[in-house]
Amino acid sequence: MSVCETITIMQWADGALPCKPGDVAMRTPTVCKEYLDNLLEYLYGQGVTQRQLHSLLRLNPLAHLSDQGRVPLRLFEMTLDAGSTLLHDPCLGARAGTHCSRSPWGMVNYLGMSAANTRQAVESMQRFSRLLIDQGDMVLSEIDSKTICLSWQLAPRQQVSRQLVEFFFANWYRVNKPLLEKGCDFREVHFSHPDDGNAQELARLFEAPVHFSRKINAVHFSKAFLDQPTRYPHPTIHKSLEQAALIELSNLHFEDRIIKEVRDCIVNQLAEGVPRLEEVSAQLGIAPRTLQRRLNNTETSYKSLVDEARKERSLGLISRSELGLLEISAELGFSDQSAFQKAFKRWYGQAPGRYRMMLQAC
Repeated sequence: MSVCETITIMQWADGALPCKPGDVAMRTPTVCKEYLDNLLEYLYGQGVTQRQLHSLLRLNPLAHLSDQGRVPLRLFEMTLDAGSTLLHDPCLGARAGTHCSRSPWGMVNYLGMSAANTRQAVESMQRFSRLLIDQGDMVLSEIDSKTICLSWQLAPRQQVSRQLVEFFFANWYRVNKPLLEKGCDFREVHFSHPDDGNAQELARLFEAPVHFSRKINAVHFSKAFLDQPTRYPHPTIHKSLEQAALIELSNLHFEDRIIKEVRDCIVNQLAEGVPRLEEVSAQLGIAPRTLQRRLNNTETSYKSLVDEARKERSLGLISRSELGLLEISAELGFSDQSAFQKAFKRWYGQAPGRYRMMLQAC
C-alpha cells in the first residue's frame, strides 16, 4: 500500500476528505458487514494477525461502520489490498470471495435461497444487489437466444478495484455454482480489467473460462439456467424477505434524502444569512449531533453543502439582469461583494460580471 493511500485512508477516517469543487454531494458507497466479516475470517485463517492488518491500514476496519452497520466501500477495497500485500497473493479478491461463498451473507443470499426458481433468484440479485455493494447496478440481459449475461454496470466515476470486482463475482458465482453446473452447458466470466498474469489461477478458482479486457464485468451463462428449481423454495418466506429487503434499501438511501433536505434548508435561508447547522437541524427535527454524524457518513460536510447551495442558487440570480452583483451577494448570504466574486470565479472559472455578459450575448 502506498504512502498516499495510507494518508488518504487516515484523512477519510477522520472525516477530512471534502468534496471537490463542483462535485455533487452523495453518501459514501458501502458494502454489507457480512462481506467484511468473511474477509477478515479468511485473512486471519491464513495467518494474518489483527496487529499486522491494523498496522498496515493504520486503523481497525470494524471501528468504522456506518449507522446502518455497513462498511465504507473504499475501506473494504483497502482491506482487500492490505490482505493481498500481507499474503503476497495477487488473487486474494477471488480467493476470499470463494471462501465467503461458503457462509450466508445477508438478505440477498436468503432471497435467492427461498426463490421459486433461479430466474426469481437472479432477479432478486439484480433488484437488491446494492444491499451487498452500494455501487453500480446488476443488470440481466440476453446475449442471444441461448445466452444470458449478468453484468455489474458502473458509472465512469464509480470504478472500483480489480480485487473488489473479483471478490464480488467469485462470491456470487461460487454460491450458484451447483445450479450452474446442473443447468448450464455454457458459462464464462468476463472482466474489464486486463490480465495481470494470473489468468490460469483465476480460471481454477472460478472453475470456468475467464476472459479479460472485456467491455464490462459480467458472467455469461446458458439461458436454461433460469429455469432451474432452487434448493429451498418457499414463497411465503421469500415474500417476507422481499419486504424486509425493500425497507433495508430505503434505509440505505436515507443519507441521500438528508443531504437534499439540508441543502434545501440552506437555500431557503441564504437571503437572511448562512444558517447555522443547529438552525437547520431544528427545522429538520434532528439533534445537531445526529445530523453531523449522518453528514459524516457522506462524502461531504456542512460547509460543502453551504458552498453547493450558493453555487446552485448563483446561476439563477446571475441570469436576472435587473439584479446587481451587490444584491446577488446579499441573496447568497455573503458578507460583501468581493467574497461573492471570489467564490463565483472558483465555481465557474470567471468573474460573475463576465459570465453575465456571456449569457446576455447568447
